[in-house]
Amino acid sequence: MNSIVFRFNRKTMVALICFMATLFFSSIALASTTHTINLTAETLPNGQFGYKMVSHDASNQNYPAEAVIPGPSLIVQQGDTVNISLTNNTGVPVGINIPGILEGAAEAAAGGGSQNYSFTANRTGTHPYYDEGSGLLGLFGALIVNAADGSVQSYVDGDGTITPTDVADLDKEYIMFMVGSTFWGAEIANGTQTPLWTNPVLAATLNEVVRFHVLSIEHDHTFHLHAHRWLDEVDPVNQGLAPHIIDVKILTGKADSHAFTVKAGTEVGAGMWHLHCHVVSHMESNMAARFRVDEPGAASGISVAGASPYGAILLSPNQNDPGLVTFEISDEPGSWFRSTRSDAIIDPAGPLGALNIKTRSLEVMAPGSSAHFIMSDTNAVHTITTLIWPSDADTENKHDIPFDQTKAYRGGGIVQLNTPGLYVFTCKIHPYMFGAIIVDDPNTQGLDLGEAIDLVTGIQGLPTTSDLATRLLRTFFVVTAQQNWQDYTSATPWHVAYPDVPVRLTGGAVLNLKTVLENRYGQDVVLPPLSAPTTAGVGEVWINTQFEKTAGKTKPGTITVLDTANWTIKRKIALPSINMNHPHNMWTDRNQSTIFQTQWFDNKLTFINRADGQMIDNIQIGDSPSHVMTMPNNDDITVAINGENRVVTIPAGTTTPASSIATQMPGQVPANPHGHWITPEGKVVTPNINTSDTGFYDGSSGQILARPAAGGNFPHGPHPIAVGVGKDKVYTSNLLDHSIDVYDFDGNRLKTINLIADYDPVSPTGPTTLTDKDGDGLVTAGVLPIQTPVDPTGRVVVTANTGGTITLIDTSIDKVVAMLPCDPGCHGVNFGAKDGGGYYAYVTSKFSNRLIVVDPDPNGDGDFSDAVVAGTISMADNSAATDDAVVSLAGMGGQGVLAIPNVYNGWVQNLPSEWQTGLTNAQKNAIP
Repeated sequence: MNSIVFRFNRKTMVALICFMATLFFSSIALASTTHTINLTAETLPNGQFGYKMVSHDASNQNYPAEAVIPGPSLIVQQGDTVNISLTNNTGVPVGINIPGILEGAAEAAAGGGSQNYSFTANRTGTHPYYDEGSGLLGLFGALIVNAADGSVQSYVDGDGTITPTDVADLDKEYIMFMVGSTFWGAEIANGTQTPLWTNPVLAATLNEVVRFHVLSIEHDHTFHLHAHRWLDEVDPVNQGLAPHIIDVKILTGKADSHAFTVKAGTEVGAGMWHLHCHVVSHMESNMAARFRVDEPGAASGISVAGASPYGAILLSPNQNDPGLVTFEISDEPGSWFRSTRSDAIIDPAGPLGALNIKTRSLEVMAPGSSAHFIMSDTNAVHTITTLIWPSDADTENKHDIPFDQTKAYRGGGIVQLNTPGLYVFTCKIHPYMFGAIIVDDPNTQGLDLGEAIDLVTGIQGLPTTSDLATRLLRTFFVVTAQQNWQDYTSATPWHVAYPDVPVRLTGGAVLNLKTVLENRYGQDVVLPPLSAPTTAGVGEVWINTQFEKTAGKTKPGTITVLDTANWTIKRKIALPSINMNHPHNMWTDRNQSTIFQTQWFDNKLTFINRADGQMIDNIQIGDSPSHVMTMPNNDDITVAINGENRVVTIPAGTTTPASSIATQMPGQVPANPHGHWITPEGKVVTPNINTSDTGFYDGSSGQILARPAAGGNFPHGPHPIAVGVGKDKVYTSNLLDHSIDVYDFDGNRLKTINLIADYDPVSPTGPTTLTDKDGDGLVTAGVLPIQTPVDPTGRVVVTANTGGTITLIDTSIDKVVAMLPCDPGCHGVNFGAKDGGGYYAYVTSKFSNRLIVVDPDPNGDGDFSDAVVAGTISMADNSAATDDAVVSLAGMGGQGVLAIPNVYNGWVQNLPSEWQTGLTNAQKNAIP
C-alpha cells in the first residue's frame, strides 16, 4: 500500500505565498465582509417549496433565476457578518434555521410576510439552513463557511498522498442533500450555481478536484460514494499526521452535514460511479445518484439534472424535461397520500379548472417523469408499495415496477414511471392509504388508464374495462375524498363525486370516467334510516371513530362509547392533551376498569380509566402499534407492533414493557404483525402482512411454533391482516387474497375459504357479475376481508369485508352461510353479550358514521343462515359528554370495536362478579 504523504500542489503554493506576502507587508489583519442577502420562499409548480435568491451583495456568485431545491448555496468566509431578509410568498409561515448558528428565530408570515436574520459566521464548514416545518417540502439549502485563509479539506491522491487544498484548487463543488429517500443536488462551477434536482448524474473530468457538500435533515442517512475515498476530518487543522480515510459517512439527527474533497477518478480512471445511502430501506427506495468521471474532451464533465418540479407534469409549461409529482405521506384522513399541489388539484376555480380531479391523492404526469414521496406530515412508519400498475410497465421499467419497500420506516421514495397508464400506491402497514398517478401519453386522446393492469396479488393483464378494475378505481375515489363518505346525518342521498374527464381504456376506447362509474355502480343512493335493536345488549361498546376530528387536536381520532342498555352515545374521548392520533384497537383488563388503546399512526399505547374516560398513562410502545390483547391466563398485555417485527408484552398491573416476542428470526424480513389473537392456553397467533403467513408463538417463551403460509386465491401478497380463534381452530383473513385460512391450534392449515367464489372480476357488466358460481345456493362476495372474530361459543365467524359486505361462516362446515350489507370500508367486528342470551356482532366501517349491530342467530337455533342486521346506530351523536368538541368528520372512521364485558372464551371465566351478573349461565360458560 502506498504510504501517506503530505505535499503542496502548485496552486496551493502560489496561494500560500500570496497569503504570507499579504500578512508580511500589511499592518492590518484581513477584514471581514458583510453580506446582505435577500431571499424569498416560493411555491414551485409541483406544490413543493423552494428558496429563491433575489440579491446577494458582496458575492460574485451567479444564482439561478428561479426558486430551487436545494436553495441557493450561501458562500461566506469565517468571521463574515450575514444579514438575511426573507420574504415568504408561500401559504404557510416559514423561516430559516441553522443549527449551532441561528436557532429559534421567528418565521415570516404566510402570503408576503418578511423576517430578518443576522449572525456572524464563526464556524467554518458546511451547514444546512432550512425551515423547521417545511424542510422536507423543499425549504433547505447550504451555508458554506470557508476558512479565512481559503483552505479546504485535503484530498487523497492516487498514490496515497494527502494533498492540502484551498478554494482556488477546486474545479467544481456539489451540494447533495439527503432528504427522505431522495438526493437533491446542485453544482457550483466558475461561480455559477446550477440546480440538478433529484438523483442527478454529477459529472467531472478526470483528475479535476471537486468538493462534495453532503447534508441531511430530519432522518438519519449513510452516504457512500463508490471508487473514491476521502478524509473523515473536515477541518485541515484536525487532519493530523494520520487522518482517517473513509468511503462511507453516517449523517445523524435533525440536521447534519459533511464535506470532503476528491480528485475525480483518482486511481480508478474514468467511469460511472454510484453514490447512494447505505441504509437498505433507502437504497431500495431509489436514494441513489451517480458520479460520472469523463476523459478530457469538449463535452466532458457536464452533469445531468434529474426530475424537476418545473418539468413535465400536468399543466406545466415545460413538457420537455422530466417532471416530478410529490406526495406527502400524511395523517390526514383520506389524504394519506397528498399531492403537494392538492389545493390546486381539488379547486374547480383553480388552474385545473373544469378537470377538477376531486381528490388530493391523484396526480398526472408525462412518461419519463418521476413520482416522489415524502413523510412530512405523519408520526407513523409506512411503506410505499405499488398496488396496481400498467401490465407492460414491469417489462419496460422492470427495475422499479412493481415498487415495493420491504421494511416500513420514516423516509419516502422516488420512482421514475415510463409507461403510460394507471399506477396506484399504498402502504402495506395501513393498506387503505392510496395515492394514484396517471402517466399520460400526450399523443393520445383522454387520460391513459392503460390497456391492462397488473395487481400486487399476481393478477396480470386485467383489462381496464373489467369490473374489478373500475371497482378498484371507484374505491379509490371513495376512500381518498372525505366528501364521498357515507354520512348518515345527512338528509340528501349519498353522492360520490368523480372526475368528469375522458379516459383511455382497453382497446383504445375513450370514455367519460364519471359516466362509466355512475352507470356501473349507481349514484345518489338513498341511505337506509337508522334503527336501534329492539333487544338491549349487555354493558358498553367502545368504538374507535378513528377519523373524527376535534377542536383541540391536530391529529384525528376519538373513542365513542355506546351504552347498549338504551343504544345511546354516553361519551366521546379525544384526549387532546396527548393529541391522540388514529386510535385503532382496544382491549381491557380483567376488572374491565382499564382500557388499553393503540395509536396506529403513532408509536403510543394509552391507558384509559373506563369509568370516566380519563387518561391513566401514555407510553411509547413501538412503531405503528395496531392491536392489543391480554393473556387470558395472567392478564399480561400484548401489543402487535405493526410497523416492526414483534409483539410487546407488558406485565399485568404495570405500564412498562418487559419483553417482546420476535415474529421473525433475526436478520429476516420483518413480519409486520397486525390483528393478533390469543388462544385460551396462551398461544399468540399473528397475521404477518409482510411475510404472507400466520405466526404461532409460545406466549411464555416467545418461541416460534409454526409459520404456515396464508392465502391461495392468487400467487402473491395475500396480506393476512386479522385473526380469530374458535374452540379448536384459528381463522386468518387475507385482505388482498379475499380469503380466510383455517388452521388447527398447531398451525396446520385445514382449509382456505374463498370469499369471492361467486365473483367474476373480468366481466365488464358491473354488479351483475355476482352469480352462484360455486353452486352452493348462496351468492356471496367477501371482497377485502379484515376483522374476522369467532363468536364466544366457537360456532360462527363474522367477517367485515371492506368492499361493503359482512359474511358469516359456520365453523362446523367452514363455509359461508350468510351475507349481509355493510358500508364502504367495512372494517371492525367484535362480539358482545346480548341481553337474555346470545351475542351481537358489532360492525364498524371506516367511510361511514354508523355502527351495524348483527344478530348472527336471531332465533337461537344454531343455524346462522338467517342472520340479520338487528339495528344501526349513529356514531355522529355529539350531544354526549366529551373532552374536546368535534369539529368535522363526525363519527367517521369506525375501526377497532370492543364490547365490555369481555365475554370471549378464556376471558369471560375471569370476569369479576359484578360483571357476571348481567350474563346468562350459557354466556358465562360459552364453551363448557
